[in-house]
Amino acid sequence: MSNPLKCSVCDAVATVHLTQIVQGKVTKADFCEACAAKGGAGDAAVFKLADAVNAATPAPAITCPQCGFTDVEFRRRGRLGCPSCWQVFGVALGGLLTKVQHEIKHVGRAPAGTVPVGQLRHRLQAAQQELTAAIAAEDYETAAKLRDEVARIATQLDTL
Repeated sequence: MSNPLKCSVCDAVATVHLTQIVQGKVTKADFCEACAAKGGAGDAAVFKLADAVNAATPAPAITCPQCGFTDVEFRRRGRLGCPSCWQVFGVALGGLLTKVQHEIKHVGRAPAGTVPVGQLRHRLQAAQQELTAAIAAEDYETAAKLRDEVARIATQLDTL
């Protein structure tokens, strides 16, 4: 069984573990809750990391007027609240969005140029109904075109 880490200041059981990397140099420090709460105990440079993280998290400055979603909620959840959020947060989150999805503008779930499966199924059903109507009306030229379209859509669905 491993021994628990000791506080760098008072040798109590450490529950707070900080790692700081500055210009490639790694500094690790372990603190008990009491020493960590004091903040300045031990090497004060170690606590600069926590201060920087807290300072880098500003109060919610941007709110979507449509759904009330804030930039803080975005950072917490990792997603936006509604389609309007893309316009509201687009400029502020532009750098992050280009890293994540390579575009600032939301392009949807499907890649550009693809047709969603639901839309294909709807088109197939509509073409089949038109084919039935064309055969009933004895419009065989239109029926032949519709038959080819039904076959093309069915093949396209099978490849997905």
